Amino acid sequence: MPWNDNAGGGGPWGSGGGGRRGNNNNQNPWGQGPGGGGGGRRGSGNGSGGGGEPDLEQFISQLQARIRRLFGGGGGKDSSGPGLGLIAAGIFFVWLAWPGSAWYVVGPQQAGVVLRFGEYVRTTGAGLQFKLPVPFETVLLPEVTTTNEVAVGATPAESLMLTRDENIVEVDFVVQWRVDLTYPDGVRDFLFNVRDPNGTVKAVAESAMREVVGTTTLESMITEGRVEAARRARDIIQATMSDYRSGIQVLEVQLRESSAPASVLDAFRDVDAARQDAERLALQARSHANRVIPEARGEAVRLLEESRGYRDRVIAEAEGQADRFNSIFQEYRQAPEVTRRRIYLETMEQVLGRSELIILEQNGGSGAVPYLPLDQLGRNRSPARTQAGSASRTGDR
Repeated sequence: MPWNDNAGGGGPWGSGGGGRRGNNNNQNPWGQGPGGGGGGRRGSGNGSGGGGEPDLEQFISQLQARIRRLFGGGGGKDSSGPGLGLIAAGIFFVWLAWPGSAWYVVGPQQAGVVLRFGEYVRTTGAGLQFKLPVPFETVLLPEVTTTNEVAVGATPAESLMLTRDENIVEVDFVVQWRVDLTYPDGVRDFLFNVRDPNGTVKAVAESAMREVVGTTTLESMITEGRVEAARRARDIIQATMSDYRSGIQVLEVQLRESSAPASVLDAFRDVDAARQDAERLALQARSHANRVIPEARGEAVRLLEESRGYRDRVIAEAEGQADRFNSIFQEYRQAPEVTRRRIYLETMEQVLGRSELIILEQNGGSGAVPYLPLDQLGRNRSPARTQAGSASRTGDR
């Protein structure tokens, strides 16, 4: 080949003088520098040797020597770098001391979940904790004491529900939940069994509330049954979450709104007003009954007492008249003529006492005064006295 020619200038790059290095015989295609003489060296790469180009093999040898000296592998006076063991110890110390590699801090609202090659190992509490360094063990720090809220009913598709009496009610409520710490594996279940906690709670809460509303009347949902409906919905949500082993604890369900839809709200207001009027009238009727019934009972008691008094009086009078008649009969048996005469006179007194007749004696001297109002004399008689005399005469019979 052309670069094997020993003649000067026979190679493609030519050669310097006639000098050779060893027994290379100028077979190296780079040859000798253009300025090299017969006894000159090839360039060492540091600018010496008459301006020749650097030797690649020498450069690689120097680089390898420097690397060996760096890790303590070379001898001699140039071996002044740190040893390989010291460097490895420094790297291992940094590996252990780096935050999150072998030690970690768990906050008061957090829990430390340690994973070994991605598999759950244990759950740690708050404070400074240690584990195997990365990549052997990693740690997750979820917040477990924070109360989360999920709102249901922001859209008509979520809020409109059907009651037991086939009425539509609009329900808007909030579910408060957090990580379940009531059992040891609650944090693990929360992290690995549920992909979207908020979405899961929202879906379960909407289903539970529809179940509760479907077994409740409209009147109960918009009045006194709101608290009971919220309690039942919470129990159903918690039972479902426990069945899922989701690690979620439902704290409370709050009904923010429970009313009829806006399109029929006026009609429901009229119904409510009519219901209030009915209650008002019922209260008025009850008040009237409470007032009238005692009065009627008192009047009945009074009439009963008056009738008993009248009965006792009539019986007493009849018994008295019978006793008086018996006594008169006894006197009549002893003196019949005298008794008959007395009874006659008393009877005449009774009869004439009620009449307007005035009897004047014809032989009474000069006679009555013509101007005397004789027709008014009978009116001055006492009615009580006349009635007393009549009763006495009646008893004498």
